[in-house]
Amino acid sequence: MNKNVDAMELIQLGLALSDAQGNLPDFGTEYCYVWEFNFREFDIDEDLYNPKSIDLLKRQGIDFSKNKRMGIHSFYFARLFTNSGLSLAPTWVDKNRTWITFHSTYDFGFLIKVLSQKELPDNLSDFMGLVRMYFGVKVFDMK
Repeated sequence: MNKNVDAMELIQLGLALSDAQGNLPDFGTEYCYVWEFNFREFDIDEDLYNPKSIDLLKRQGIDFSKNKRMGIHSFYFARLFTNSGLSLAPTWVDKNRTWITFHSTYDFGFLIKVLSQKELPDNLSDFMGLVRMYFGVKVFDMK
């Protein structure tokens, strides 16, 4: 996984946040909110990718040339994500934060690569240490 993540660029990240009862944020409106971030570093003409993944994203309407021009730069995303308190928050600040994911090894790999702006470590123990540092100890993968 680490070699694949290090060799590829993150294309898109989706986040859904909820309270302990599963309620999505509504910010006092009639709508609920989830977030989808499209990153600018991926270049479909130059970068490695999984053709099946790209086909799926194209069917979902991803415009790769638009992302290249207007997507968020991973460096700025990392700063904003960290400053939001979603990452690197001390456990005494938010000891109830729980990450519930599905089949997320690559997701956390890409997120750690983006947040640290470094390649992933070569061993599982160091990788899991980074998962705990960035996301805390309550990380569950439903798969």
